[in-house]
Amino acid sequence: MARPEKAKQVEELAEIFSKARAVVLSDFTGLNVEKISALRRLCHESGVEFRVVKNTLAKRSIKGTPAEELEQYFDGPTALAISRESENLSAKILVKFAEEYMLPRLKAGVVEGKVIDAADVLALAKLPSKEELMSKLLGGIMSPGNRLVSVLQGSLRNLLYALNAIVEKKQPEPGSAETQKVPGQSSE
Repeated sequence: MARPEKAKQVEELAEIFSKARAVVLSDFTGLNVEKISALRRLCHESGVEFRVVKNTLAKRSIKGTPAEELEQYFDGPTALAISRESENLSAKILVKFAEEYMLPRLKAGVVEGKVIDAADVLALAKLPSKEELMSKLLGGIMSPGNRLVSVLQGSLRNLLYALNAIVEKKQPEPGSAETQKVPGQSSE
C-alpha cells in the first residue's frame, strides 16, 4: 500500500476514534466468510460500521487521542464496530452475534472517549440505550404530575356529581303542583 493511502487511513481511523460515540474492538478469528458477511450485514442494518483494520495503522491513529490506551489490544486480527449514534449499539450487536455463533471475541472498546475492557463491553451491551433511559426518566418525572391531575379530576368529577344530585333533588317531580303552573299566573 502506498504511503499516501496509509496516511489517509490513519487520518480516517483517528477521526473515528475521536468522534464516534463508541468503537468496539473484536477478534474475528474463526469466523468464515459467510459468518463475517452476516455480521457485516447485521451491523449495516443497525447503522453500525464494521471494519477490519491493520494493527500498525490503528496504533498510529490512536497516538495522542483518549483511545491511546487501546494500543495493547491491537494484536492479531482486529475488527472495529463503530457506532456514531448510540453508546451501546455496537456492543449489543457484537454480543448478540457472539452469543449465537460463539465468535467474535471481544477485546475492548472506547465509549465517549473512555477506554473499556471486554467485561465492560459486555456490561454495556446489557444496558438500555441512552434514549430508553431518558424516556424512562421522563416518565418517572411526569408520573407524579399525572397522578395529581388524575386525583384532581376525580375530586372535580365527584363535586359535579354531588352538585348534579342537589339540582335533581330540588327540581319538582313531574305531575306535581309546581310543574303545572302556567307562566304569568301567580299562586295566590
